[in-house]
Amino acid sequence: MGSWFLAVLLVACGLAFVRFHEGRRLVGIIKGSATTGILCYVLGCLQVAMTIPAHACPDQLELRPMVHLIRYDSGILPPQATCHWDNGTQQDFVSGWINPLTLVCATVLTAGLVAGFVLAYRRHRKGRTP
Repeated sequence: MGSWFLAVLLVACGLAFVRFHEGRRLVGIIKGSATTGILCYVLGCLQVAMTIPAHACPDQLELRPMVHLIRYDSGILPPQATCHWDNGTQQDFVSGWINPLTLVCATVLTAGLVAGFVLAYRRHRKGRTP
């Protein structure tokens, strides 16, 4: 439940940049999606950086048969930190909502930028027409 609280907090921070003034909605959406996406990505990268494989992924010697760590995957694009044990279990240390929310924010940002460029081009063409 604590990780969802962070998700809601990050979205609220991003939405604080959205202003619904006439003629400025698109700029607010672009700012909000960029802010939320950057905050989520940074949080995911921090979760990767804070995961120390020796402490987070110990061999489970108390189990019979013993379970040994076979692989630790980590990366920052997308943020991931996963331990894989030889009995087939795995544990992910990056919150499950970070990558989907970052992807949604990047999609909204891209769509907003494309719409902004199209609107700017139309205004420019309209101003040049005699």
